[in-house]
Amino acid sequence: MIENNLARPAISVDLKKYRIRIHKNTLHFMGDPDYVLLLVNPEERTLAILQSNRSEPRAHHIKAASISNKPFELYSRSLVKSLRDVCSTWQDNQSYRMYGEIISNEGVAQFRMDESVLVNWAKS
Repeated sequence: MIENNLARPAISVDLKKYRIRIHKNTLHFMGDPDYVLLLVNPEERTLAILQSNRSEPRAHHIKAASISNKPFELYSRSLVKSLRDVCSTWQDNQSYRMYGEIISNEGVAQFRMDESVLVNWAKS
């Protein structure tokens, strides 16, 4: 099971630290893009990572050195709270991991928020 999950794209959302962590294997599966956009579809309860470029003002720059050994992390209180509102089963002060799929012809990694897994039991 663990080996199977290592072969899948993953993203984590930490509701305590307001952190979104894009796992390095996800970026590798996407071809190690320099810029990514995070897209949320509240009706379908999906989160997607889209390859982007410098001209998109909402794109996040991924430094080449950061993807070699570490996941890419970004912090956004408003975005994490919005994700929490979309996925009402998520509990405050917890972290959730989602495994997804790569849609290679579109340069997208897509995750279903309702299939997230609790990854720790944070203390309140």
